[in-house]
Amino acid sequence: MPRYYHELPLKEMIQYHDFTFCMSDDNRYYEQGKQQLELINKKVNKEYGGWSKEIVDHWNKYAPHGDDMSWRKEYTAE
Repeated sequence: MPRYYHELPLKEMIQYHDFTFCMSDDNRYYEQGKQQLELINKKVNKEYGGWSKEIVDHWNKYAPHGDDMSWRKEYTAE
């Protein structure tokens, strides 16, 4: 049964997130990626109370990175 993005568990949301949406020339993909990121941030805050080391590590597992650009996050204990 197909599921909508907002119905996915957090870790699957991160896995399927379009990390490079901000570089898209097509506004539809930009808006979709922006909405995905908003949903991820809401779910992180609601279910985990913020970005835990576990969630940051999971994000970084899927986030593209290279010499000139990275979508990885740094964990900072609050």
